Amino acid sequence: MSLRVVEVVGQASVQDMGRPGHAHTGVPRGGAADTLSLRLANIAAGNTPDTAGVEMAMGRLVLEAMTPCRVAFSSGERALEAIDLRVGDRVEACPSAGLCRAYVAVTGGLGVSSVLGSGSTLLSAGLGGFEGRALRAGDVLPIGESSGEPVPIPAWVRAMLALTLRRRVLRVTTYGAQTQCPTGLLQVSNKADRVGVRLERSVPARAIDTGPSMGVLHGTVQAPSTGELVILGPDGPTTGGYATVGTIIAADLPAVGQLCPGQWVRLEAVGREEALACLRQRTEAVVRLVG
Repeated sequence: MSLRVVEVVGQASVQDMGRPGHAHTGVPRGGAADTLSLRLANIAAGNTPDTAGVEMAMGRLVLEAMTPCRVAFSSGERALEAIDLRVGDRVEACPSAGLCRAYVAVTGGLGVSSVLGSGSTLLSAGLGGFEGRALRAGDVLPIGESSGEPVPIPAWVRAMLALTLRRRVLRVTTYGAQTQCPTGLLQVSNKADRVGVRLERSVPARAIDTGPSMGVLHGTVQAPSTGELVILGPDGPTTGGYATVGTIIAADLPAVGQLCPGQWVRLEAVGREEALACLRQRTEAVVRLVG
C-alpha cells in the first residue's frame, strides 16, 4: 500500500515522536514539532500514538491514494476523523487558520526505516524519514501493515487540542536560568523553523554576553547577544553558549510548534510542580483514549 505526493507548498517531512537518548552524541531528539496533534491523529487512524506520519508546515500537501487506505488529519473540516480512500482519491492537508503545522496519519503508519530508533527526519543531517529529506512531488510513501481500529475522538479532546495549540502565554521553568525571564510581549519573527523560533521583544533589551557551552534541549529559551530570544525546536542544537531565561514546559511545546510569524506571545514563569501537573494531565487524556 502507498500514497503518492502530488503537490507540496511549504515543507513536509516524515516525523514521529523522535529519537531521545542521543544528545550526548550531538543528535537532537527531533520528531514532530507538535507531538499532541500527531498523537491524536494517529489514535483517530487506529495507530499507536508514536507512529510515523507526515508533518506539513506553512503551506499545503496534496496526497493521492495508490492503493485503498485510511488517513486522519489533525486539522481541517474532518480533523481527527478516519477517512477511507479509494485508488485515485486525492486529499489535501493544510494547517488551520492561525496555526503553523498540520499532520497526516495513515493507518498502518508510513513504512520508513528506523534510524537510531526513530523514523523521524532530521533535515540538517539528511537522516531518517523518507531518504533523509523533505518530501516533494512524485514521492511514493509506503504504508505499513495495519493492526488497529480507528478511535472516535470525543469533543472534550478536540476542545483540549484547540485550547492547547492556540495558547499564547507560554509557561517557563526558570531553574538554572542565567538571566531574568522577560514579562513583556514578544513577536514571532519570520526566522522560525524546526531548529528554533526567534522572538522579537516589544521593548529593546540589553545585550547579554555569551558564556561557556552547556546542554540545551527542545524548549530551551536562549537570549543571544542581539537582544532577541530563541525557543529551540525539536531539531535544535544539543549544546549552546547563549544565556538562557528558562525552558518552555513540556505541556506547552505543542503551542510553540504551531506559532506563526507575526503572532504575539508572552512568557510566564512557573514552578516545577505546576509544570509536572500540566504534563501529567495532558498525558492522562491521551492514555484514556488508547485504553
